[in-house]
Amino acid sequence: MHRNRPPADVFEAMHDLMHVYRAHMVRAMAAIHPDLTMNEVRALGFIGRHPGATQKDLVRHSGADKAQVARMVAQLAERGWITSHPNPEDGRSRILALSPEGQALQETVRGLRQTLSARLLAGCDADTQAQLLSLLDRLRGELDALPACGQRG
Repeated sequence: MHRNRPPADVFEAMHDLMHVYRAHMVRAMAAIHPDLTMNEVRALGFIGRHPGATQKDLVRHSGADKAQVARMVAQLAERGWITSHPNPEDGRSRILALSPEGQALQETVRGLRQTLSARLLAGCDADTQAQLLSLLDRLRGELDALPACGQRG
């Protein structure tokens, strides 16, 4: 039924799926806090999963530029979702951490993700989910192994 389609269709389908998934998440997050963005959710998740992370670590992880991350960190701190304190190993940087409010928000968002993910995968048994994850991991590995754009390999 889907044979003889160009390989790019696979990535177009993944893009479409993630676009719809994000739209559902954004609507659900608006009920929690009207100004909460997916980038902020990702930043909160990163900070929560990486104790001792700095703003520089967040820049590397997010791929955003320093100024964008600095504005987002300031906004997250202003909303009371993160705290920062000087890095004892490098006085020029600050260590970021979730505040109790940020931890609660992160848990709520994680619950939303779990609920939505479970609903989306309800028709897939554990073996199918494991196979899908394996295929996606393999694709990610292939992509990571490619030379950077503009380079020959």
